[in-house]
This record gives sequence, structure tokens and C-alpha cells, in this order.
Amino acid sequence: MTAVTLPREKPSSGNGEADRTAPVRAPPPLTLCGTDPSRAVTFPTGMLLAPMEGITDRCYRDLALDLGHVGGACSEFQRVSSSVLPTKVFRRELGPVRDDVPVGVQIMASGTEYLGRSVENAVAIGAPWIDLNFGCPVKRVVNKCAGSALLDHPDALHAIVAETVAATGVPVTAKIRAGVQGDALLDDVLDACADAGAAGVILHARLRRHSYAEPAQWEWISRATKRLRERGVPLIGNGGIDTASDVQRMLDTTDCDSVMIGRAAFKNPWIFREAAGGAPPSFDEAYAFAQRYFDELLPPGGNPRAVARFKQFLLNYAAAGFDRVIAPDRDRLLREHDPAIFRAWLANTRATAVSLDVREPNAHTEG
Repeated sequence: MTAVTLPREKPSSGNGEADRTAPVRAPPPLTLCGTDPSRAVTFPTGMLLAPMEGITDRCYRDLALDLGHVGGACSEFQRVSSSVLPTKVFRRELGPVRDDVPVGVQIMASGTEYLGRSVENAVAIGAPWIDLNFGCPVKRVVNKCAGSALLDHPDALHAIVAETVAATGVPVTAKIRAGVQGDALLDDVLDACADAGAAGVILHARLRRHSYAEPAQWEWISRATKRLRERGVPLIGNGGIDTASDVQRMLDTTDCDSVMIGRAAFKNPWIFREAAGGAPPSFDEAYAFAQRYFDELLPPGGNPRAVARFKQFLLNYAAAGFDRVIAPDRDRLLREHDPAIFRAWLANTRATAVSLDVREPNAHTEG
């Protein structure tokens, strides 16, 4: 497998830190090649939206991609367990194939049974690339020897990647963490991915045992980048990007090929625009995004259970000071279940913003 990247300037400071006076610019494009070169995938910018279970559903993902500057994304994970996943499952999760941004399908499996045919079905409905989930730390997943549990079993991980690569000509990536309890097997896992034919590796720079409150360890991204570059396999860094300036800082500090942004993009989906040198969102933009998400998630006559997803959105959304608007009503809204209550609350947010003097964009998306 080969990857093509455009040249990137090296950091100007001697300690590996980004030059804070350097102009903000979008990371260069990244091309991933699978076993069929004609089906190579190019991410127009080296900034990808991370798949997050229960967050980056098709509705939220499309709205975020419509804002621009996102190089690629993939679905929430689809679990292959006791049967082949049919095309209708992947079609529902992927939606219409976009011609502006490659949106792949993420698959999770604990073994190779049913995997190949499931991959074929995902590609048949238009998935331009396949990402394999070896990073999920959730106990119910790990107990079934899936997700990050496989980081302790490089041979089994290798078999899953190899089976996926054999089933399709599109690029296959592996999303991993640095280990379970420690990083002793990180090099073995990286080698397993490369040996099996992965077109790229996405490294979340935490261990399975780490909570998101613990800082990401970018040293692991640097280490993985160096090891995989010798094999011609790109490394996409993930974890610890809290602000737009962190994108360039990760690239400069670790020399990784591209970055993937998760929770910070949920708080502020304009982080990609800001990292490319654009302006932070205005409150009007932030309001319009929240209204569109609500309207698409909960149309009249829609499933009221989707209210839970909108509550999760409100708990995290902080673009342009929107978190300040949410704060006075946060506890009350979390107890509500009626979509009409949220619809009425949204209609009043502009007035609330004026009363709270929320005018300036809030570019900080720490979390």
C-alpha cells in the first residue's frame, strides 16, 4: 500500500513545538491506496472527522461536512458478529454517497467470520474506504474481544486486517490506541497492520485504560509515524486536539501525515475552518447549525427517542458561546422528553444570547 502526501514545512523552533507566529493553514491532502490503485481515495485536506458512537450519526456528520474544510469521515462502527451485515445496514448508515468528501464505513469485528462478505456489502453500496475499529474501550465491547481488546492480540488483529484487505480493493485503515494497560505491544500492533496491508493507521494517543480527562501522549504518534513511514504507511494522529491551533501543533510536533478530530469537533464543528485559517463561527451560524440539527433529527412526527441525542448535543455544543446560552436551562432541558419543549427553547435562544451579551465567537473547545 502506498500513500501520497504533499510536502509540509518543518517546525521552525528547535524543541518540536509549532511556531506560534506561523500562519494557520490547512494540512495538505492525503491519498490512500488499497490493492486496486484505481480506487485510491484522496482526502482534500488532512483533517478528518472522527467516528464517535452515539454522536457522529449520519445527520450530524452531514451537517458538519457541509460546513467545509473536512477532508474525510466515516460512519459510526458497524459490528460484525453472528451474521453477514446486509447492504441495507450500510446504506442506512452511510446515506447517499458524497462527491465532495470521502465518507467511509467503520467496521468492528472480533474475528474473520462473516467479515469478508460484510466488507463486500459495504463497498457495494458506495463506501470508498473501510476503517477497522481496534480502539473502542467500552467494557461491553472489550468483553467480547472486540475493539481495543485486540490490541493485546496482534496476530488476531493482523488476521482481521488481512481478511478485510483481501475482500476489497478500496483502502483499509485501522484505528487503534497505543495499548491496553501499557504501550509494550504498540510496535507489534503497528507491524501487524502494515504486514496485513493496511493503507493507513489512525492512532488515538491514549491507552484503553485512559479516560478522556487524561492528556493524550503525542510521543506515541511520533513513534508510530516514524515506524510506519519506513513501510510507506501513513499515520493519522488523533487525541488531544482541543483547539484549532492544536492541529498544526500536532503536525509539527509529531510529523504525522494527517489528523483526526473527535470531541472538539462535536463542541465546535467549525474547528476545521478555523484550523484552515478561517474565522470562528458567529452566533448566528452556531444557532443555525443547532436548529438544522434539531429539524433533521426530530422532524414533525419523527421518533421522540431522538430527543436523547439532541440532549447529548446540548451538553457538549460550545460554538460561539452557545454553551453560555444553554447553561441557564441545562438542568431543566435534561429532564424534558417532549420535542416541542426543545423546539420552543431553540426559538428563544437569540433573545437569550442578547440578554447574556453573547456576541463574540468562543473559539476555545477544550474537553
